[in-house]
Order: sequence, then C-alpha cells, then structure tokens
Amino acid sequence: MKDRLFFGNTFCAVEHSFDSDGNEEFHCLQLFKQKNELVLKNSESFNSLENLFSYLKEIKQEHLVLVVNNNQVLSKSIPFVEPNKELVFKNAYPTLVKSNFYAQVSYSNTDSFISIVRNDYVEKLVKEYQSKAIDVLDVVLGSLSVTNISDVIEETEVYTSNAEVTLLDEQIHLIKNKSFNDATYTINGLKIQSSYVLSLGAIVSFYLQKAIFFSENNVTQFKEKKTFNLGYKLVLGVIFLMVLVNFLFFSSYNKEVAKLREQLEIKTGAKLRLKEISVSLEKKRKLLSELQNSSLFSVSKYADQIVEEIPNSVVLSEINYQPIEGTIRKEKEVKFKVKEIEIKGVLNNYNEFTSWIDKIEQKKWVNQLLELSTEKDKRKKNSSFHVLIRVK
Repeated sequence: MKDRLFFGNTFCAVEHSFDSDGNEEFHCLQLFKQKNELVLKNSESFNSLENLFSYLKEIKQEHLVLVVNNNQVLSKSIPFVEPNKELVFKNAYPTLVKSNFYAQVSYSNTDSFISIVRNDYVEKLVKEYQSKAIDVLDVVLGSLSVTNISDVIEETEVYTSNAEVTLLDEQIHLIKNKSFNDATYTINGLKIQSSYVLSLGAIVSFYLQKAIFFSENNVTQFKEKKTFNLGYKLVLGVIFLMVLVNFLFFSSYNKEVAKLREQLEIKTGAKLRLKEISVSLEKKRKLLSELQNSSLFSVSKYADQIVEEIPNSVVLSEINYQPIEGTIRKEKEVKFKVKEIEIKGVLNNYNEFTSWIDKIEQKKWVNQLLELSTEKDKRKKNSSFHVLIRVK
C-alpha cells in the first residue's frame, strides 16, 4: 500500500543504448499494474534525449529506473566468483580507481559479469532528468538487468537492444556485446520487443523485487518529496474544508443577524409608537387634570408606572385613566369612571405579558385587575388584549 502511495500503479524504465552504427538511442517502457499483473502501457524509442523528455512529459511520468547501456559503459566477464564486489572490480579492471566508478556485478555459478561507468557521467544524467522534474530512482548498467527476469524467460538466447545474452539455469552464462537483432518475446504474458527487455528487467528489479543498485538516497529523497506533497495537499484540503464550514456557519450567522435586525427595527418602531402614545397620554392627562380632584391625582402616577414597566413584546394602542362612561352626546353631562385605568394593545409574547400583568396586580395601589377581553389563542403573535385596573 505504501509503494502504491509513492509510485502509483504506473512503472517506467528508460534505456540509454546505441544502434548498429554507434548512434545513441533511447528506449522507454511503461507498464501498468492491474490486479497484481503487469500490463504493457507504452513502449517508444527515440534518437534524441530532447524527444524522450518531451514524451515523458506527455505521458506524465515523474519517476523511472535508468538503464545505462551505451558506449560510456564498460562490461566484461571473468572466471572468478567472489561476493566481495571490490575484489571483482580489482580483478576485472586492475588499473582503474574504484572510487571513480559506479559498478554493478551479476554472478553465474562460474563467472562474474561486471559493468562499470564513471560516477560523474551517471550523476550528470540523473541531474539532467531532475531538471525535467523526473526522479531517477535507480540506475542499472549494461545487460545485467536480464538477471531479474531470467526465471520467466523461456528462451536460452535473448537479444537486448545491442547484445545477445545466453541463459543457463536461470543465470547469465554469456554476453555478446554489439549483437543486433530485432525479436519479440513473450515474458510472463507480456509481448516484449528485444529493445525493451533490459527496461523490463529494471522495472521488475526495482518496483517488484525492491532491489536498489545505485543509491538509496535518491529513493529516500523521492519519498520525502512525495510525502511533503501529499501532506501539502492534505493540509490544503483541510483548510478548504474549514473555509467551507466557516462559510456555511457565517452564512447562517448572517441570516440570524438579519433576522435580529429586522426584529430590532420592529421593536424600535414599537418604541417610537409607544413614545407617541406616551405623548398623547400626557396631553390627555393635562386635559383631564382639571376634572380630577386631589385624591385622583395619583392615578396618573400609576399610569406612568404601567408604561415604564411594559415589556418590548407588548405594544399599547390605548391607555386611559378615568375613561368616559358610555358615549359623548350633545347637551349631556360627560361622566368618567373614577379610579379606573383602561389598557388596550397587542402582545407578541404571552409569558412576558402575563408577567407584566402579575407585576401590576401586585402594586399596593391596585384594588382589582380584570382582563375584559383577550384573544382565545393567547400564544399567537399579535394577539390583542383589553385590561381594566381599579385603583384603591
């Protein structure tokens, strides 16, 4: 699962080779892993590195195994089997300095097959690929990658891009360099041309057998970069999710604010109306003050207390103290209901309304409080009410 996270399902190898005229050529093989099987996706050859890079960009290949099998590579076999590759190198190339070369060794029962290339040349190639945003995960030399698929090749004589490899007991027995022959092989169900045999071996070696010949640092750096990119995308995803949640939250918040503002405007309008009513009441109080005796003067104070304690959910339409009895008719004496306060209005919150009524009823100056009429559905907004207060 981790390998799939890092490398995906597409594997690639590129061979730097040469043709029968000594001209450099490049062979690219791309395989796709499907249900634990490798399926051929692309195989193309090029005569210039620029065309190869353009193709890799086109197929969106970001990592690969490099097979260096051109004129920069020296290869030979020696009748000497030694697990210590330093000794194999000294026996094969006694006049060369090992630290200047990258070497790869493969063994048969009787011989050692060694391929070498200068370190600076390989490093130059790796940097050139990196400059094109392509990571080289491993480097394989010469025809030695045939070893990795020798157990699934039915033929004993196998041609690569520029050599003939003889297999014996699933091991390399002989390599004839500069042997050219176009052939097609069926290798574990894949139809592979001779030009891509070494690339197939390199893919199997690194991606499936997990073998690393060149440098583990390249693989480590690639995984670190991939981990960073995945983490970066994950962080961006989390940030996007947070922004989305905040957007939805603030949208809901703004709707609630708009609703509250609307309610505030309604209440503000009610307060203005209340002020208008208060002004009107004050005018009436002054008008009727001449008709009141000194014992009834306190009734106006009681009316003021009622108005001051009114909740925001209650809107008054009328408040009359000493209301007129009956109707006013010409040439008839006007009579007033002494020591009575009559209140009419609209309620929007029944609980606040009853609490207000209870407070009024508890006043020392209240003798009796009567609800003359209130709409049956008391809990409904904009319900009207009519209350009469009798003063002691």
